[in-house]
Amino acid sequence: MADRRTVRCLGCEEVIDADARVCPHCGELQPTPILAAGAVVIGVFAFLFGFLLGAFTVGLTRWIGFTLAVVGFGLAVGGYTSYLDSKAQRGGRAR
Repeated sequence: MADRRTVRCLGCEEVIDADARVCPHCGELQPTPILAAGAVVIGVFAFLFGFLLGAFTVGLTRWIGFTLAVVGFGLAVGGYTSYLDSKAQRGGRAR
């Protein structure tokens, strides 16, 4: 019989299935790396598009482009650090 991967819940520290999105013991929502990865992807595209828009246009569009680049950079860095934090918190796998 195959062992399923298990982790500890972030709320109550009980052992739960690694694929569980909600703890069956306390109801705590478990982080998913897909959301963090999505934020990184959206952030990178927003940064690149905003940089190009800001670099090759004039006037208000240039300011919008640079603002989009700053927001995109923040999303990319924030999503990546969120992914690293959730990975570190869930890093202690139960046996």
